[in-house]
Amino acid sequence: MSKKHRLCVNAKDVAAILDLSTRQAQRKYQQAKDAHGKAKHQHLTVREFATYYGLPLEEVLERL
Repeated sequence: MSKKHRLCVNAKDVAAILDLSTRQAQRKYQQAKDAHGKAKHQHLTVREFATYYGLPLEEVLERL
């Protein structure tokens, strides 16, 4: 059976993926949201995050 993955990331996930402090991760998360034109109430997907930072999607999913 394949492992189920989450659809969205949050700043805490970004901190774990990129090995950053919480505040730095919040900034990176907001930069990616802004780049994708997301409103305040909208979430950032794992794929959007990986694409924005040029990270392999499989490796990002492993760290979640």
